[in-house]
Amino acid sequence: MGWIKRYLHILQCPFCRGDLELIEENGNKKLICRRCKKTFKIVDNIPILLKDENE
Repeated sequence: MGWIKRYLHILQCPFCRGDLELIEENGNKKLICRRCKKTFKIVDNIPILLKDENE
């Protein structure tokens, strides 16, 4: 998960361009937009930031 933390400052929400925050719940990691609160899965250490995959 190291690279996500390292590059989190350049990732943006594809919906509203808000900043993303890395969250861990019940052993699962995900990204959440600080502005619109949409969540994005992380699969095999890859954040899924596609609009269609997270709706």
